[in-house]
Amino acid sequence: MYPELLRIGDFQITSFGAMVAAAFLVAFWVSGMEFERKGISRRLHEHVFLASLVGGILGAKLLFLIENIPLSDLLSYPAHYLLLRGGLTFYGGFFLALFAFFVVIKKHGESFWKVLDATAPALAIAYATGRLGCFLVGDDYGIASSLPWAMPFPKGSPPTLEAVHPTQLYEIIIMSLVFVVLWKLRKSKRPVGWLACIYLVLAGLERFFVEFIRNTTESPISGLSVAQIMALFLILVGALKYISVRKRSKAS
Repeated sequence: MYPELLRIGDFQITSFGAMVAAAFLVAFWVSGMEFERKGISRRLHEHVFLASLVGGILGAKLLFLIENIPLSDLLSYPAHYLLLRGGLTFYGGFFLALFAFFVVIKKHGESFWKVLDATAPALAIAYATGRLGCFLVGDDYGIASSLPWAMPFPKGSPPTLEAVHPTQLYEIIIMSLVFVVLWKLRKSKRPVGWLACIYLVLAGLERFFVEFIRNTTESPISGLSVAQIMALFLILVGALKYISVRKRSKAS
């Protein structure tokens, strides 16, 4: 574990912060190649990236605060909590970034699903990169385990001396494989939206199942976490869109 990369006085650069920055840069680079290949404007790519960056960080922070800070405290000191370092929840960032993504694309008059196809591989590898930050800082680990590769996180957030599932590594491996699959499929002659559907379903399935062995936030639905409900929503959207794409393809 390397939670802190550099410290100068009271200023520190954490491994988590560095890997989140790396995730955005990787996403920008990979999606840029796909935008160029598909003939989507460079200007739109830059605008989409900036909108996703702001929406992603703000949404991730807001959902984390909603899940972890009493509403009365949050309403009394909103600026204080918003400016706290750390504390990001992926799905909050994903959905707000996706909304910003949609708004920017529509303003440019481009197809949402075409652009999401171009972005899908980048989203997968960016997620894996970000999870490396979680592993290095000791965050988002799993439940206790006696497996040979289980490990403690004595400097984690929160610390644990008990051996647990390194779920961050599971997610890194799975989403890296999802990236490889999407990257290989991206040039297939398929209808618009097809690749984005594959991403939504695979990313949703990955998160849904890993949540069973992860310390997580429970939802009002017994046995399911908040993240699992959101993952099921992604799977449903991806599956329904896939069925629609297939029907349209056969009709034509």
